[in-house]
Amino acid sequence: MTEHEACKILGVSPEAGQEAIKKRYRELMRRVHPDAGGRQEEEERQGRRHLRAQEINRAYSLLKGRAPQADGTAGRQGDGRGQGKPAERNESPAWDAPVNIHAYREREVLQYAEGHGGEVLGSFCISRGRYLWTVEEDFPLFLLSMYRCSKQILEEEDAVRPQHAARAVFGGWETDSARDPSPSRPGLSAGLRSRVQAELAYLLAQQFIDGTALLGELAKERTEDAAGREIYFMPAMLERSGRTAAKSGEVLYPSRIQKHRLYLKNREGRELGYLSFADDRLYYVVIPMLEQRSAQVKIRAAEKPEGKRYQNLELWLRLAGKQNGGMPENLNLQIEKLLADYREQSGICK
Repeated sequence: MTEHEACKILGVSPEAGQEAIKKRYRELMRRVHPDAGGRQEEEERQGRRHLRAQEINRAYSLLKGRAPQADGTAGRQGDGRGQGKPAERNESPAWDAPVNIHAYREREVLQYAEGHGGEVLGSFCISRGRYLWTVEEDFPLFLLSMYRCSKQILEEEDAVRPQHAARAVFGGWETDSARDPSPSRPGLSAGLRSRVQAELAYLLAQQFIDGTALLGELAKERTEDAAGREIYFMPAMLERSGRTAAKSGEVLYPSRIQKHRLYLKNREGRELGYLSFADDRLYYVVIPMLEQRSAQVKIRAAEKPEGKRYQNLELWLRLAGKQNGGMPENLNLQIEKLLADYREQSGICK
């Protein structure tokens, strides 16, 4: 698609600014939203061409990245990722983002639908694929896509459950061929399904987030040590587990990682709580790196709280060595093991 074609699709002039392009994009996306069926039917009756969400999104992705040149013409900016990309950039017209061809499952790319006053009407899928998350994609919608993907995988697992299978029921076992084995029914432990889906969504998210590439965009500062290893600074928080707080300027140390939480202790070895972030995106970048031992941290208390549950921290993250990008190779194996355990505990036989 050329810029001329993109302008024609959005209905803007080649000289249109970013605000005009964005306004027109939102207007067109509202028209193709499922809730806007009446307007679509009216346009079709008038013989107008109905624009698909993917085509509109592709045109907007092309135009929003252009920058004015010295001669006044527009051109595309670089993708800002530098060298060592973890995956190839997608060439399909659906969504302009790198892909992880080894991801366990395709995911949805979701888009907010806005009303005329800017209010959010809901969300809908504009593309599907093994696309990595980029900052251009709304992060809460990315997490929603992970929830839907994990839910679909478990529904597929439940669909092959034998009719007379034993099913876990809040710590016990029962055999009941009469009841629907759907996890929404009391026959299957809701706790088991919830725990497995949460873990599955977390593992899937790691396959679509390249933390090394995103650190430069999410961190507040970036430096290097004497050995040339990259160091990133970012604000964090201590979610306290008791009354004891860290002293202002006190250095804290990793204690343990449990259920994807990094617990911190002081110099005396007393555990004070676990690491948290005001920016949820950092949780899905920093914690996996620490679990994979691909980074080291230095943490210092920024200020002493006054009866608050949270305490501000200063966090420095140093990459362990030269990063080649890409996803951890064993994530698919972890997903398969999780699903195998789920089948065993819930009575699914394959």
